Amino acid sequence: MATRGRVLIAGAAVVLLWAGFAYDLSRPADAKQYRRTMVQVAEAAHDATRTGGLVGAQELAGNVTAAYATTAFDDATKALAGAQHKFAGEGPPDDSSAALRDRLSPLLSDAVIALGDTAQAPDDQALRDGTHRLDMIAGKLRAFVVAYAS
Repeated sequence: MATRGRVLIAGAAVVLLWAGFAYDLSRPADAKQYRRTMVQVAEAAHDATRTGGLVGAQELAGNVTAAYATTAFDDATKALAGAQHKFAGEGPPDDSSAALRDRLSPLLSDAVIALGDTAQAPDDQALRDGTHRLDMIAGKLRAFVVAYAS
């Protein structure tokens, strides 16, 4: 009988442990967690835009092949898409978090447009302009990270 009681207690403990784990994963983010997520999104978007800018500059300088540039732009685009997915996957828990989201949202939109335009640039001038835009956006994203990473 004592063995059966121990098994029941151990089983209940396992069920409670899993229930706590499931709750922890499914509960909404608090403002601190949300801020950390938005900073991570901004960092990933910064890295993607910076990569796009560097690839564009190297392509203009003739230091990379077209195949390499295409692959690098694709990788940067996938990284930016991952950042957007993370951005859209969580709603803000309060008004200050919503304001933070509203500051990051236009930067992400600009990054997507600039990276797409640069990756598909039809000529050197468009590539040069796109590279410049990506560098500007990367700077704004870096400023966002510095401002909110504390």
